[in-house]
Amino acid sequence: MAAADFERKLIRSIRIFPLATAVMLLVAYLLGGFSDRADPLIARDTVVLFLKVFIAAIPTAFVILFILADWLKKRDSKRSKAAQGKFAFADPFLLPSQIMHGYKLAFITGREPIFTGLTGDHYSADDLATCTLNPEHIPPVMDCDCGFYAFKELRDAQFELSINPGAFLIDVDLFGIGFEYARGFRAESQLVNSLEIPKRCMRCKIFAPVKFVASYKMGYNSFAAWKWEVRCHMCSATFKEHDALNFAQMNDKLGISARI
Repeated sequence: MAAADFERKLIRSIRIFPLATAVMLLVAYLLGGFSDRADPLIARDTVVLFLKVFIAAIPTAFVILFILADWLKKRDSKRSKAAQGKFAFADPFLLPSQIMHGYKLAFITGREPIFTGLTGDHYSADDLATCTLNPEHIPPVMDCDCGFYAFKELRDAQFELSINPGAFLIDVDLFGIGFEYARGFRAESQLVNSLEIPKRCMRCKIFAPVKFVASYKMGYNSFAAWKWEVRCHMCSATFKEHDALNFAQMNDKLGISARI
């Protein structure tokens, strides 16, 4: 199994763990495992023993599985680097050409809206990558992490979105010199084609959003400042006019199109 698929399934299984625990406790309660009755359907000692085993075994199993997932990622990374090392082109202008279209996540931050990646780097809708570690080279470079990244598959980006609340899914095209990986691309320049508006308000998670609003977010990341979210009528009612933008206004600010 590929490392990405294994990790995705593992994280999804963790989300079921609290629900499974609640169901197990409810069943034990209904069977009398927590009562003082003389003849319960299930003895209290049996429930306590099962809970001890459950608490010890399940977290341990998840730790082992995460170690396995990390090993699979390292294995795939080594294979990818080994494969890249086999390519040799005498003339850089004869490099193979490939359309690099993909999907990624971004926050919208700042009083004047701008894209901010999950790493905290800011960029515009049409931008060239720069390297903060070595400004002298032009990204991407094989032995450096600089450059614009994007997933090949929409489902990979959607999964990352599910574990990064507050981020937006964007559709991008990458240009210039680039590298291809198992799950995506890394390239020199990037053009943001569209920003997908979530179908539900980012606060109440119930009603459809009607506008973008900005609020000051404190946190440990590098963009703990003004952050834009989409809200419904009710959740955006207290925001002042200068802290809100409709979808068309945000399009103009970012220089891209938004779609629902």
